[in-house]
Amino acid sequence: MKIKVLGCHGGHVPGYDTTSYIVNDRFLVDAGSICSVLTLEQQNEITDIVITHSHLDHVKDLCFLLENTFNKNRKPLNVYSAPMVIKALKDHVFNDLIWPDFTSICVSGKVPLLNLIEVTDPFSIDSINIQPFKVNHPANAVGYVIDDGKVQVVFTGDSGPTPKIWETANACKNLKAIFTEVSFPSRMDSLAKASGHFTLKTLSDDLQKLKVENTPIYISHFKPLFLEELLNEFQSYTSENLKALHADDEIHFL
Repeated sequence: MKIKVLGCHGGHVPGYDTTSYIVNDRFLVDAGSICSVLTLEQQNEITDIVITHSHLDHVKDLCFLLENTFNKNRKPLNVYSAPMVIKALKDHVFNDLIWPDFTSICVSGKVPLLNLIEVTDPFSIDSINIQPFKVNHPANAVGYVIDDGKVQVVFTGDSGPTPKIWETANACKNLKAIFTEVSFPSRMDSLAKASGHFTLKTLSDDLQKLKVENTPIYISHFKPLFLEELLNEFQSYTSENLKALHADDEIHFL
């Protein structure tokens, strides 16, 4: 399995893009930075996106992706997420007020440009199995286990302390990595808890529940406003398992 980081920050300023990963050059997890990173030709090839939750930094480029690739050869874009996340996208984004309702727009024939697909149980994209699970973050957020039959990787999306993350990870027979987030310095613990985010301190505490030893923990979503402080704090942690993500990182799991 190959995972490439398109964007991995909790805010958008020059040089720092919001959350999006591409798996096996095939489908995306979240849609925060597609159009800032991929060429028009690459964007046109994207047909499947898995969304963790409906906050803008994770979905904004769904809108521009369709605008950028509006042509008769455009295959439908399939967007998967939990029912309440799909409802939020229908009601508050693709509603002909904030953005065109591409679920009712067809370029050719009767096939719409956009399919918003509710998922509650494991589903698959090609031969990759994807299992959703609930996490502790507003907007009905979910995480996912991505399983290619040989390798399992967990994406928590945005989340604060959540027992289900570690229960799910511990149940994986071939767990190779966990992609999670830290948004605020540990001194801002109250804000992090109120907004459903980890700090390095709460993440480190929660990691005690992970039974799979030596699992790499890839950390994203540092807020640009606190980036220097977060990096300094990160460097004070000596665990080799914790790894800060950067844009364009490409990680291969065998």
